[in-house]
Amino acid sequence: MRHANKRSKLGMKTSHRKATIRNIVRSLIKYQRIEISLARAKEVRKLAEQMITLGKSDTVNARRQAYIVLEDRDLIAKLFKEVSPLFKNRSSGYTRIIPTGFRRGDGANMCILELTERKIVEKLPKKAKAGKAKAKAEEAKQASEAKREEMPKAGAEVKHKEPKAKTISKSKPTLDEERNRERAKSEDRKLADKRGFMKNLRGLFRKRGDF
Repeated sequence: MRHANKRSKLGMKTSHRKATIRNIVRSLIKYQRIEISLARAKEVRKLAEQMITLGKSDTVNARRQAYIVLEDRDLIAKLFKEVSPLFKNRSSGYTRIIPTGFRRGDGANMCILELTERKIVEKLPKKAKAGKAKAKAEEAKQASEAKREEMPKAGAEVKHKEPKAKTISKSKPTLDEERNRERAKSEDRKLADKRGFMKNLRGLFRKRGDF
């Protein structure tokens, strides 16, 4: 007989529903507090409490049964070493459902599913502004001390760099000098033209055989 064995189908096929519930159980063991719909929370709660009960026995058979659902060695180690020892003094009531209202969009009834006994990790406060100011002041002191060490001591010989010789620009040529240069250039050009003309004439005569 299957009396009192009715379960919500959650609008899914059997394989899809089982996979979804297992994934949510893994998340619950990992994070110890999740937000889901109320219908899913009621179904997940049953399997999650079974896993915690297995973790309390801590035998090889229990670990194998837990591995069928979790399929992760790290999660099994966390379940048997961290989560289940928190419920040594409890025989049931390992999870808690806290309603949070309706989801915007589809209007689903939402809730928070969490473990009744869980580890709370306290975050360390950030460094105060005074501490940062002190650190900056110490850095400035170290920088100033390093500069002082680099400075030459009193009485020590300081090598002066010799100044580089400045190039003195030549004075501009006068008008007469410029004219003389232009005349010399023009005479050179005329001589070059004459020589070229004579070479061309010789070449002509040699081709004809007269020279």
